[in-house]
Amino acid sequence: MKIAILGCKGTTLDLLNSIVSQKAFNIDLVVTLPENLAQQFNIAFFRGKEIISYCNANSIPFHVVKSYTLKEPEDLSFFKEAKIDLLLVIGWERIVPESVLNSLGKFSCGMHGSPYGLPKGRGRSPMNWSIITGHNRFVTNLFRYDPFVDAGNIIGSITFEINEFDTISSLHSKNRIAMFQLLKTYVPLIEKDKVVFSPQPPLKPTYYPKRTPDDSGIDWNLSTLQIYNLIRAVSSPYPPAYCYLNGKKVFILEAFPFDSALFDSAVQPGTIVDLSIALEEFVIKTKDGSLLVKKIKGLSITDIQIGDVLQGVDSEEIMEQIVKRYHENIPDDEKEI
Repeated sequence: MKIAILGCKGTTLDLLNSIVSQKAFNIDLVVTLPENLAQQFNIAFFRGKEIISYCNANSIPFHVVKSYTLKEPEDLSFFKEAKIDLLLVIGWERIVPESVLNSLGKFSCGMHGSPYGLPKGRGRSPMNWSIITGHNRFVTNLFRYDPFVDAGNIIGSITFEINEFDTISSLHSKNRIAMFQLLKTYVPLIEKDKVVFSPQPPLKPTYYPKRTPDDSGIDWNLSTLQIYNLIRAVSSPYPPAYCYLNGKKVFILEAFPFDSALFDSAVQPGTIVDLSIALEEFVIKTKDGSLLVKKIKGLSITDIQIGDVLQGVDSEEIMEQIVKRYHENIPDDEKEI
């Protein structure tokens, strides 16, 4: 069985390395994207060059496509002639065209997760949204590709926890481990034609919308937990949460819930109520407590004083902008946010 990976992101590189280094199964071909298209489509965590270097170092054939949609004649011809049996889509945020799917000896499969399990939580940035909205679990699904968004029959699933200390980085690590375990379990069964496909449950699907860096503004009138969840959901390697001090943008890279009793409840949310120059950290009053800020960007600790008020954003206005990004074909009752 000829197995190919289609992908261009850090997840692609890490999973490729796990498969090769742990000898899970053979990878016969890697298909990736050129740098110019990654820049054109502003692809986050693009690792095309590193993927090609890894393939060269491990004697794995690779191919660089001409289009992100895979609809260019050269790309369609390539897949038709490549004689791929199983196409593993890992780190490729576009629907695979039906013509490519039809060129495969077996089929294509990929992974998508949500805090519910499919069909709930299809769409964009499900891990970020899961932390922001306070969920405590994540379900990663290996499913067969069809021409629609995250709609194919399920091959297998793994559930893992989202704990109160997780950041988006640690959640990506958990998801990558779950993805590898799914591939290691089910690819051998696919090769033997012993895999069992399960239709997604007959529930109304829901979809997460796309997020942008502007969505990560902090509203100090939210609860401590809501602010903490936002900060850890958009921490490195994503563009971080932000607010303003005297018109200057301040990025909060790391913060934790601090205390709900030490400071006067009448203090305005967003006010700096404690400061340690020695430790380079400070405490901000929130609506229902306080937040210890450990790492910032955009200001030095010496630029800050107790009593300064950090200006936030209106979270309702941001949410209105996010909801507008839903595709017009998605009805209101299928919008997860």
